[in-house]
Amino acid sequence: MLVGLATVVIPLAIHLLHRGRTRPLPFSNLEFLRRLHHSRMRRVRLRQWLILLLRTLIILLITTAFARPAFQDDASGWGSSSVPAAAAFLFDRSYSTTYHLPTGRLFEQLQAQLLATLDLFENRDEVLLIPFASSPTPLENTVGDKTPLQDQIRELLPTEESTDLEKALQSAARYLDEKQQSNREVFLFTDLAQHNWSEVANRRDWLPNTTVYIGVPEITERANIHIDDVRISSWMPAAGNKLTVQVALTNSSTQSAKGTFLDLYIDDKRVSRQEVNPGPGEQVRVELRATPRRAGHLAGYVEIDDDDLPLDNRRYFALYIPEAINLLILGNQPSDIYFPRRALTTAALSDPTLNIGSGFLDDLDAATLQGVHVLLLCNLQRLNAEKTALLHEFVAAGGGLIIFPSPQSELNYYNRSLLPGLAPALFKEVLGNPADKTVFQLLDPDRPHHPLFQGLLQQKSEDQPHFYASFELTPKNNLQPLVYFADGRLALAQAWKQRGRTVLFATPLSPHWTDLPIKGLFVPMLHRLIRHLSLPPDHRASYQVGQRVHRYLDDISIESTIKAESPGGNRLLISPELVENRYFWKIPQVDESGLWRLLKDGAVVDIFPVNLDTRESLLTPVGRDRLQQIFGAERTHFIQPGDNLREEILGRRYGRELWRECLVLALVLLVLELWAAHRPHGRFEQSAARKDGGLNK
Repeated sequence: MLVGLATVVIPLAIHLLHRGRTRPLPFSNLEFLRRLHHSRMRRVRLRQWLILLLRTLIILLITTAFARPAFQDDASGWGSSSVPAAAAFLFDRSYSTTYHLPTGRLFEQLQAQLLATLDLFENRDEVLLIPFASSPTPLENTVGDKTPLQDQIRELLPTEESTDLEKALQSAARYLDEKQQSNREVFLFTDLAQHNWSEVANRRDWLPNTTVYIGVPEITERANIHIDDVRISSWMPAAGNKLTVQVALTNSSTQSAKGTFLDLYIDDKRVSRQEVNPGPGEQVRVELRATPRRAGHLAGYVEIDDDDLPLDNRRYFALYIPEAINLLILGNQPSDIYFPRRALTTAALSDPTLNIGSGFLDDLDAATLQGVHVLLLCNLQRLNAEKTALLHEFVAAGGGLIIFPSPQSELNYYNRSLLPGLAPALFKEVLGNPADKTVFQLLDPDRPHHPLFQGLLQQKSEDQPHFYASFELTPKNNLQPLVYFADGRLALAQAWKQRGRTVLFATPLSPHWTDLPIKGLFVPMLHRLIRHLSLPPDHRASYQVGQRVHRYLDDISIESTIKAESPGGNRLLISPELVENRYFWKIPQVDESGLWRLLKDGAVVDIFPVNLDTRESLLTPVGRDRLQQIFGAERTHFIQPGDNLREEILGRRYGRELWRECLVLALVLLVLELWAAHRPHGRFEQSAARKDGGLNK
């Protein structure tokens, strides 16, 4: 029965294995059956080993993919992830980053790039965040949990300062110099505005084996109009008199800015408006006029319409208008005071604040100086000890003193009694010949000179005053030159004594020595000089955000309590410091643009403007070629919004990651394993039967 069953089943099985074969195989041979069985078992085991191998490879590839293998294209071969990274993140907080793009402010875009880059770092890596503007402010070095650093980044705000890249790069170098065994990287997130890049030194050899990444913000044309400068041209501001305010503004875009309005505000009231139409890339200068209605400390600003960078659309100024300037002119005889009195009387016609008195040097006493702001001594030869001491006290208390020496001046008196403690200078021998009018000196317009001479030295040489003879005025320490002769000698100088100032002329007011009194320069020069000495010493000072401020306060005791009030309303208690026998009140740093005030017992005793550094307003990005030239093209890489940061950064740090290839290969092997495991057996057996049949034949 079994044999019969075998004679039916075995031929059927052989038939199934050899479907389509026309020649029947012998099946009566028992040796054939044994060989057929062994062949089938070998094929089954081979299939099982193949499936096991495929499954092992699949598991190995998936495991390898999770390990994120990488390969370096250079000679280093397989990247080693055993070396941690050390990175310095330089983050720009200058005011140009507040520019508004269609997608939002540049600052938030850079902030998002910084946070996305930080996500690539592991707990073993070291990261130092260095926010910077005019100076870097490194935060605590971070290793491990990045959450506190991420919170600090989200809390960062832009400042109103300009950029100082050199200081920021030096701070990064100090940090990375200590990380020689790590993968060193520098990340610079900045708006790439032009300012300061020309001052960055070549850094091709800077921090060897360090990769430099530069975040490139969204590139669009950054059109901008900004106010460069504001000047009060008048040396004679007075209540009720016309005041001219000169304004310079720049259109840095490629489009014309027609229909832009410029407004002038004084004491928060708009007093003038004018339309300006700057063309592409053009700087225009505009004059606005107003009439101050009161004396004292006045403050104001000029403003244009808002654009995509609002911070630089306003610029501030401050001025002091005196209620009265009391001037006293003294000489030995009427001829000594004739020219200055006549010149200043003419000036007083347009200057209602100027009150002029005159007299003789013999009448000089404490009562004479009562209420005097400026004392003008003409052709001074010498004074007795009492009057000399009185002059020192007058200047130390805040008075202004102008001295024209006499042709018969006693130089020993000047150098031993008058000038020591009053002005650090010496009068020496006479240079030139008063009797020879063919040889003379002119004032030099090309050498540095005080702003009170602005516009006065550009006349033709024949209109300039001639100086036939003068004393040699030799400076010591802290003597401030006001103007020079053409041969380089001092013609006029200024010195401080505590709260007051002294001005020294090198030449007498004698027609034999000079024709200055009959030249057109004499009246405005003398008038400006009186104004200069009567006004607060810092009345024309302007500061930029980020600077330290020194303010000198007249008639304020050093025991007074003085507070500085920022434009935002914050108050800071400040104290006086003594420098070179002068007390000033110091604010370590002004961090906000606008009008700052100094208060004593709640009353305003001083106002000064703080403005932006408008070089930061030139927003055209620096070119990539320039950046590669600075840092080296081979190691400088750029990160743009939307880039795959993992490939850009980790690919360069560890090599090209192969996890995708591993997963794709594992998927291919999985399909092959499924095909091998479920492929019909008939074709295998049919093929084997053909081979066995051939052997049996």
